[in-house]
Amino acid sequence: MPPPSHVTNITPPEAIAPIAFNGFASGALRFGSISIASHLALNRLHPIYRNLTVQFKVFIQLSAMMLGGCIFAEKRVSEYNDMVRRKNRALERSQRAWSEERELRERIDRENVEGAKAAMLSREGK
Repeated sequence: MPPPSHVTNITPPEAIAPIAFNGFASGALRFGSISIASHLALNRLHPIYRNLTVQFKVFIQLSAMMLGGCIFAEKRVSEYNDMVRRKNRALERSQRAWSEERELRERIDRENVEGAKAAMLSREGK
């Protein structure tokens, strides 16, 4: 089990609904086309399937489309969330690197100023 998160902003991104809808539509189309093809094949070859009621056949087709839609919507949403997390981590690493570089530059500048002062004092002491 992962450690508890210290993230306080848990609101979903604003663009999540269109992404979920696109994933749902894609999955419903894919699974729907497969279920239609299997319906045509079973209707031609299998006598038990042929004797099912129209309502049950429609229920089977809609169930396949809903399953595919839910699977692909979840997949697209989790991919989007992973992308947002990667982007945020990269921004945090970049900010950390810039702050470390800024601190290093300031320390080097201080050391250079202190070194110059020490050199001037040693020249004056001679």
